[in-house]
Amino acid sequence: MQAKHRSFEYIIYIIVLGMLTAFGPVCTDLYLPAFPIITVQLDTTPSLVGLTLTANFLGLALGQIFIGPLSDYYGRRKPLLISLVVFIVASFLCASTNNIYLLILYRFFQGLAGAGGLVLSRSIACDRYSGSELTRFMSLLMSINSIAPIVGPLLGSFIISFASWNAIFYVLTVFGIVLYLLSYRYVEESLPDNMRQDSLSQSIKAMGHELLNRRFLYLVLSMAFIMGGFFAYLAASPFIVQKIYGFNAYDYALIFGLNSIAITLCAFISGRLSMRLGDSSLVYVSLFVLSIASLLMLSIVYFDLKDPVYMLLAMLMAVSMVGMSQSPGFSLVMQSKKGGSGAASGIFGVTIFIFGAISTSLATIMGESVLPLAIILSITTIISLVLFVMALKTGKESHIS
Repeated sequence: MQAKHRSFEYIIYIIVLGMLTAFGPVCTDLYLPAFPIITVQLDTTPSLVGLTLTANFLGLALGQIFIGPLSDYYGRRKPLLISLVVFIVASFLCASTNNIYLLILYRFFQGLAGAGGLVLSRSIACDRYSGSELTRFMSLLMSINSIAPIVGPLLGSFIISFASWNAIFYVLTVFGIVLYLLSYRYVEESLPDNMRQDSLSQSIKAMGHELLNRRFLYLVLSMAFIMGGFFAYLAASPFIVQKIYGFNAYDYALIFGLNSIAITLCAFISGRLSMRLGDSSLVYVSLFVLSIASLLMLSIVYFDLKDPVYMLLAMLMAVSMVGMSQSPGFSLVMQSKKGGSGAASGIFGVTIFIFGAISTSLATIMGESVLPLAIILSITTIISLVLFVMALKTGKESHIS
């Protein structure tokens, strides 16, 4: 009976950590179908609505760079619970405003608080696992968090079909409350006192030393460029699917959900293949398929193919490789670190979301067409491949002078 109870608690524990890693998708995917409606109801422009997404990404990035080192000194549990409280408050403020500029501001603080879930869930995983076991565990978490992009747009479309877009943020407020209660009950401290940094200044110095680690930096940047292309897809896809190809919000949610299922399956498969093929091989395969997908998108634009099926299939091919690459990529990053997991996870997270903020801005500012997304995806894939090759050729002990 005790074994069953422990098994149940472990399952809940994995689900809670998976939900914590889903702060990024939850904050975006539930909200994406409302982009066109927010533009009309707040009498604003698509670019300003896109900035609410960019502000959220910036908050998610900056929060990780602060919370990560803090958790190496204070532990994981207390910073996590405080972050969840702030997330609840920020989500409620987002729901309470009808001013686009205040919405941008509140979305930033929502992301800042949500960063705690992202960086600390990864740090907790690294406290307990390493190597291929970490890849498998992270693939489980990513499979769970990939449910958010499936359910999110469908739920978002359902909400705006009978209520104002503000209701979406009330749902996020409730989500934060539930996650706080589950975290308080099931997430115990994973970093023992003897494994913590002696002081906060030492934790910050450890982050500085990590930034001199060439292999670590190359791997982080390689993964960040992959995610930069993915975030550009997140920002551009609502306007491409609904405005250019003429699908409604519900159709977009179904299309987005299909892509998310592909991400989930590939994330799950990567965890099973990591022991056989190795993490490096999985990332190489992902980058190869991403290269083909980006070339297909450019070809579709160049030859002016009107049928949306071609572009939707190319998008599906591209985003599925995000699921394939991220767990093994993260495992390689953490294998190359020299300091605390919180600091390393914070650097990893802030880099990814800074790249995400830049790419989402470019995807929205460059216009409502397919070409900007195709160009961004092509560039990010090529640079990611170059950096990944450089990382594997660089020894773990290599430092920047």
